[in-house]
Amino acid sequence: MEPTPASSFARFSFGFLLLISISFGVTFAVQKYATSQDAARQQAAAAAAMLEQEK
Repeated sequence: MEPTPASSFARFSFGFLLLISISFGVTFAVQKYATSQDAARQQAAAAAAMLEQEK
């Protein structure tokens, strides 16, 4: 049985939206990871600077 144009379009739309959703999810996760790494680096640098001033 051959698919109808409407079902073909629906499958394409679903696949496209799934691809975009996954792409946004990966982008969000990478951004969250990078932000947390940057915050940890800044915290370590601030602690080192405070320890250096105490000497």
